[in-house]
Amino acid sequence: MRENVAGRLNDIDDERVNKALEKVGLTEDVNALPEKADQMMLKVVEEDGAMLSGGQNQKLAIARALYKDANMVILDEPTAALDALAEAEIYENFSSLVKGKTAVFISHRLASTRFCDHIALFDKDGLKEYGTHDELMERRGSYYEMFTVQGKYYTQDAKDGY
Repeated sequence: MRENVAGRLNDIDDERVNKALEKVGLTEDVNALPEKADQMMLKVVEEDGAMLSGGQNQKLAIARALYKDANMVILDEPTAALDALAEAEIYENFSSLVKGKTAVFISHRLASTRFCDHIALFDKDGLKEYGTHDELMERRGSYYEMFTVQGKYYTQDAKDGY
C-alpha cells in the first residue's frame, strides 16, 4: 500500500504516506489490513493481496496525488465511486490541500464546485457558463439548475434514506 501511495519502491517517506492516507480518510481501512501500510495490493500480485472497493481505490489515487505534492493537480471524476456525502468530505479536505496550487476538477457531480475559485460549465457545444459558484447561482442558468437538482443528494437525509 505504501509503495502504491509513494509511486516507488525505495526512498519512501512514511510520514508523508501516512499523512496522505489520513487526509483522504483511508487510515482506518489501512490499519485494519493484516500488514497495515505494508499490505500488498491485488490478489493477482500476491495471494493475500488487498482488494479495495471502488471508493477506496479512488481515495488511494487522491492520496498518491497528495504524496507527490505537485504544483498542479488534474482530477477527472476523482470521486465517482463515492456517495455524495463522502465525495463532499473529500473535496472539503482536498480544497485546503491544494491551496496555492493549480487544481482542475472534471466532474459531472457538483460537490467540488463550492470551493473552486472558478467554474467552467461545458455542454456539447463548448463553454456554456463561467464564473464563481455564487455568480453562477445568481444567474439562474444551467449551472443553477444542475446544482439545485443535485443538491438533494448532498444532505444527511439523502444518505439516511429519507
